[in-house]
Amino acid sequence: MQELKKEILKSIVPRAVLFPMNEKAKASIANEKLISITRFPYKIGRESRISKNERGFFVKLRLFDENTTPNNDIYLIDNDELLQISKEHLEISIENNSFFVIDRGSMNGTTINNETIGGNRKITKKEIKDGDRIKIGSKESSYEFQFLILEI
Repeated sequence: MQELKKEILKSIVPRAVLFPMNEKAKASIANEKLISITRFPYKIGRESRISKNERGFFVKLRLFDENTTPNNDIYLIDNDELLQISKEHLEISIENNSFFVIDRGSMNGTTINNETIGGNRKITKKEIKDGDRIKIGSKESSYEFQFLILEI
């Protein structure tokens, strides 16, 4: 029974999280407090179904059936004047107990501790450690998160 409980906890408790470091990052994940990462690879991209009417911004309904697979595990809301987040921006993967950010061909790249990968750069993959800061977009992007590993 203890093994079963451990397996259940593994499927519920995130292995890592992205914690928003500013108001723009908080707004990009709507009503969530953080991004929970329970499986790998974990894909992040921009919500492209945002529209605006006289009452403000709204998100159109996303429909999937059994034959449709979403492109991302989470869709962030990018409401900057200049878009920072691409529709298929980055993924976080794990290899041999090390975590990596892989830029998925984004326009502005992904900035990790002030080093930008992807975009028009040749480097598209970088190892990340507990506590690293990840800006989704260029160095000027407001979408900054801290990567936290929850495994002991």
